[in-house]
Amino acid sequence: MTDGDAMRQAIDEVFPNCQHRVCGWHVARNACAHINGPKKSSAFRSFIFDHIDEDKFDECWNEMIKQHGLEDNVWVNMIREKLFDLFPQIDRALMRLRNNFFTDEYASNTKSPVILSHMKALEKHASSIYTYRIYCDITKEINDSIKYSHFAPWNEENEVEYVLTEYDSPYKKTVSVFYYRDRIDFQQVVEDGDWDSSKHNLPVLSCECKLLQNKGIPCCHMFYVMKVENITKIPESLIFKRWTKSAADDVRIHLQPDDDCSKSVDIARFASLSAECNYICHRGSQTEEGFNLIKRELNILRNTLQGLDDEFRNNCNKNGDDSSTKSQILKDPNVVKTKGRPTGPTAPTTPAGKPQKRKRPNQCRICHISGHDWRNCPKRESDS
Repeated sequence: MTDGDAMRQAIDEVFPNCQHRVCGWHVARNACAHINGPKKSSAFRSFIFDHIDEDKFDECWNEMIKQHGLEDNVWVNMIREKLFDLFPQIDRALMRLRNNFFTDEYASNTKSPVILSHMKALEKHASSIYTYRIYCDITKEINDSIKYSHFAPWNEENEVEYVLTEYDSPYKKTVSVFYYRDRIDFQQVVEDGDWDSSKHNLPVLSCECKLLQNKGIPCCHMFYVMKVENITKIPESLIFKRWTKSAADDVRIHLQPDDDCSKSVDIARFASLSAECNYICHRGSQTEEGFNLIKRELNILRNTLQGLDDEFRNNCNKNGDDSSTKSQILKDPNVVKTKGRPTGPTAPTTPAGKPQKRKRPNQCRICHISGHDWRNCPKRESDS
């Protein structure tokens, strides 16, 4: 993604299969150069930054073109073709992300991994909390920990430093792992009833390789120290919630009464309901009793929803309104203007807190009237 034509030829030559896109800020800036008038530019920028439903985009675009007389503007027509070429690609990307999400969720809820490593307790604990894809990465780190050995640990009060090296090549490359025994983990808090907020938020283990900070999972060096210290469960301070099976449990769709119903809301509702029903369908399909129970309840629910739909249609026909009820939707944040001289209540002030005097607008040097300059002054044209 670049600022346009400056690198287009180089990108086409070096990356022939790459989709070259122009960022929204540069498109808005170029609009000022190709579209004359602030109202026209503002109307065009709304199609870049505002939320517009896909079904209404073509209608709103044609209305804007007709209102501002941009039918013959070559640059505007070129941007429209690029936008319509981009929308299907965004839809395919979203479909691919949703498919990957549901595939991973199904694998995490249905697959039972076979424990094969030498640290069965830690691997079993990892399989119960992490998603299947992250669990596979965890098992790789556990298996890699077997090739390490350590020198005599360095102890200072409750802090222990382990210097690890590969078994067949000592002193060639060393990694330091710090184990803090005084930092209380969440599992110990539950078991002992002790609580110290200053120690609870700190990691029990830290490693120089920084894999935990970069990828979000414990490294093989940490698993080696867990084996030496006889830790049978991964400490809570080393578990990132975004990689766990319960990561989506706290995600909720917040309704806002001032949002209009659109196709995006329907997609968000469908995804939320699918996530809730996925586990129920999986459990019900494992036994004959569960299957019959879910089928019976689904028939009741289907009839109930059909009655609600008929009632909603009747109310809409009586009121003459086909619009849906107000719903919530997660939209893009408001675009904040960060450049240019501030105006209105945000105008600059003096150190004493008083507002500065505003600069007088530029005036024509012929007629001394603002809004134009001497080159297109009406008085000059009339005199000539």
